[in-house]
Order: sequence, then C-alpha cells, then structure tokens
Amino acid sequence: MKLPSSSFDERGNCSFGIKEHIEIPGIKYDPEIGIFGLDTSVLLDRPGYRISKRRRARSKVGKNHRVTQVEAINFFKEVLGVDVY
Repeated sequence: MKLPSSSFDERGNCSFGIKEHIEIPGIKYDPEIGIFGLDTSVLLDRPGYRISKRRRARSKVGKNHRVTQVEAINFFKEVLGVDVY
C-alpha cells in the first residue's frame, strides 16, 4: 500500500481511502453485496494519553508526549510496511 505524506497531519493522525473492500486480506467477493469503498482514519497515541479523555481528574497531555507527523510516518513505514511518498 502507498500513502502520500499529505495524508498525515501534525498530531499523528492519518486518513486514507480504500477503493474496493475486496483488497482487504481475508475478505472474499460476494455478488449480493457488490463492491464498495470506504474511508479510514487512524489516530496514533502513546500510553497515558487517556488522561485527556477520562471523566475524573482530566489533565492536559504535554507536547513531548504527543505523536508527531514524522513519528507517525516512521511507524507506518517500519511496523506496517506502508510506502509513504
């Protein structure tokens, strides 16, 4: 899979589209359903990011603890094997 670097924002989020759902491994074509595409958004965060979303004792996440665009691109390249151009 190939993704442009413009798919990543400065907070470590990534959005991309899949034209045909049958490209996903393990999914077979069903003539009753047909072929459809889907849009996907991925949010990367580090352990401990929950403090910004919990109800009780909510707190801010420091700048050093957030995922940057470069770190997100490196994660997609190294762990998921995605080509980023």
